[in-house]
Formats: sequence, C-alpha cells, structure tokens
Amino acid sequence: MIIEFRFNSKSSGQNVPEAIRIALKCGGFIEDRFYKIKFDDPQDKNLKNLFALVGNLKGTAIILEDEEPVIARKFFNAVNCPEKLICKGTCQHVKFGYYDILDFLDAHSESIENNVFSTSEHNIIRYLSDFLEEVEENRFKVNKELFLNYFRQETDMENKFCKKYNIHKAQEAIQKLPDEIKLIPYEESQEYLEKYEEELDIESMIRGILRHSEISTELTIPEIIECSKTITYLITAYFISLENSDVLISSFPELKLISFTKLILDEDYEHIDELEDEQMKYIVAKEKEFFCASNPFSKLYFRLFQEQDNTLKDKLEMLKKLKK
Repeated sequence: MIIEFRFNSKSSGQNVPEAIRIALKCGGFIEDRFYKIKFDDPQDKNLKNLFALVGNLKGTAIILEDEEPVIARKFFNAVNCPEKLICKGTCQHVKFGYYDILDFLDAHSESIENNVFSTSEHNIIRYLSDFLEEVEENRFKVNKELFLNYFRQETDMENKFCKKYNIHKAQEAIQKLPDEIKLIPYEESQEYLEKYEEELDIESMIRGILRHSEISTELTIPEIIECSKTITYLITAYFISLENSDVLISSFPELKLISFTKLILDEDYEHIDELEDEQMKYIVAKEKEFFCASNPFSKLYFRLFQEQDNTLKDKLEMLKKLKK
C-alpha cells in the first residue's frame, strides 16, 4: 500500500525546517505549497519522524492509495498503537464517555443495575448525546446500533492496519453496555459513597468529638488555653490524610501552625447509638505530649505545633505508634 504524507511547507511551526529536510531526503516534492512524500511501509521511521514533527499542524494529512485524505493522528494511532502487544481485539481507541468499552464496564459495574447505569456526571450525557434517546426527565436510552456504526467509522484505520482488530468482539462488548443511563443527584452516586463517605465520616466524627469535649481541670491554665484554641481551630479545619498512616494533618498558613490528629476507635464503637449520654462524654487530658479527648470507646489525639518546630518528625512518629 502506498502511503503519502503531506504537510504545509509554509507553516510557521518550529519543526517545519527539519520536516522539510527529511522530506527532501526521502524524495519528497512540493505541490500547491504542500510537501508530499510517499512510503510503502507504515512502519518507516522517516514517516514516524515526520508525524512527530508536523503531525499536529493544520493541513497535515495521510493519503492511502490515492483515496481521500485521512486524519494523520488516526492513522498513526492504528499503526503505532501502544496497546498492540496486549490487545485482545476490542479496540480501546473509541471511548464510551470517559472510558473505552471494556474499561467502562469494569469501572462502573457497581453503578449498573438491571441494565441501567446511574450516574451524577452530566458530561457523560453530553459526550454520548448522539447515541442517546430521552425516555423521561434525566433518563436516556442508549442506541447501541448507532454507537456500533460510530465505532466502525472511528476504527477504520485499525481495521486496515491492526492484525488484532476484531469487530465481532467489539460488537459483543457494545451489546453488554447498559441499555439506559439515569442521572441522579451527586449525593446518591456510587462515586460519592466510595470516594468521600468514609473520609467525611471521620472528619464529622472528629468535629463532633471536639464540639462535645470537656477540658480536664487537671491541665494547667496555659494548657487549658492552648487546648481551647486548638479545638477552635480544628473544628473548622480541613483534614488531609498522611500516606500509609491513620494520622491527619491540618495546616494554618497565616498562623504558621500545623496540627497532627489521630482518631482511635474501639471495636464496640459501632454500637455507639446504644450508649448513654454519660458514657459518651469526652474529657480532654494530656497524654504522650498530645491532648487526648477520650471516653471508654474512643480516643482523639490532637496538638498544634509551630511549622519550624524541629521536633515535628519525632512527634509524628510518636503519634503513628499510638494504639488502642
């Protein structure tokens, strides 16, 4: 198959001079301002180099066997596909929403029930609008036949140049896509539940404990003042998890302060709703150089430090080691 690569010789792209040098070396010629270079091997390194240099410039095109020009990017996606060694035949170059067909099914399996995909992501409706039919408000039917036709068109180059391309496998995968897509409020989405629920629960627990804590009179007056200020700051703080640790960090840049916080729950904490108010009372005392709000079922360690405190690493390691 004869492959003709063409690009605009008058383009202002910074790589055009180098592309012209390669074109001349390969017997290229100018016609109507365009350099045209012919190759008989899609894997020719000069063809790849030309695409790398000017492939994204306006007017760059690939001509196959004197047919209509094809988009150079699609041609090279097929010829130089990075997935070709592990591909199973269902081409990954066409997306259903944000994912290729198989990845979509894997990523959203928990959000698909009775062939209905529930999502709070409005953009997926925009991306798939050509293949959706409105059934009712916020509910859409997926026209799989239309999507299959689109898939065939978009993978025309893969069909020509990829030995592993298998339209029948793609067709089987498309038939497994959900029949309908339903838009739901974000708070009801699986993503919200998985990504934020646990994190938000821990943060709300910490704030709840701090709001309902009583400071022990055994602390000194300076410690009581420090503890009171710390609680005030942490109630409105944003907590960031420390990798491979159950320690949370909060930063207060304007005050040049940083806090370390750690919540330790007893196994019986899941039955907390059954406890009397008196059993739930938190008393804040000093423990292991940290303030500790505790009751019989949980302990919340917290402390503010100066950002320049040279003992921060030691304090952090100490907090990490604290157990039930």
